Amino acid sequence: MMEKGYSITTKPIYGTLVWQKKATHHVVIVGGEGGGKALLKLFQQMVPKQPVSVFYLADDAASNKYVSIVEEMSGESITVCDSQEALTAAMKTELDNCYMGTQFYVAGEEKLIWPVAKLLTEYGVDDRNIFKEQTGSLARRVFCVHCETINEDVHHNIHQCVNCGLNLFVRDHFSRHWGAYMGFMVDGETPGEIPPAQEVYP
Repeated sequence: MMEKGYSITTKPIYGTLVWQKKATHHVVIVGGEGGGKALLKLFQQMVPKQPVSVFYLADDAASNKYVSIVEEMSGESITVCDSQEALTAAMKTELDNCYMGTQFYVAGEEKLIWPVAKLLTEYGVDDRNIFKEQTGSLARRVFCVHCETINEDVHHNIHQCVNCGLNLFVRDHFSRHWGAYMGFMVDGETPGEIPPAQEVYP
């Protein structure tokens, strides 16, 4: 039984995107319809005087409507990507030209947020300069500690690893290195006894 006040300190806490007014450059990365809504809300706050670069992973039809709305509202051109690979390539080109004082904003599902955050940290960006807003599905990325595979779009507390096939218990402990929650073999002590899975991350 957990004690009152118990919390998982590694579990990410997300906020709402807000412009950092002391920035010298803003780089915004969003994905999906939820990311589009976050982008729209961001520009409804104001249009910054500093340079702004926007990257949009528009992986569904509903995403596209936000591109034209925000471009008209802000006067900024949005780089639209149709895959995670295209987004990564576009971001690498942008990061090669970034300079001191750049602030980064990421909004979307965790399967977008954490690969983006990992790429940014590889380029030397401090996590304190990456502002994150989770939107859309609460599905988790789960790291199988047994075969080191990332499982995407996990909605249940018990999940069968896509690589090794083990049934994993999805814990709240989160690894920023892997950008995922930890998944451990659920029947390690009692082989074959698999509890019923419950959808807890809709």
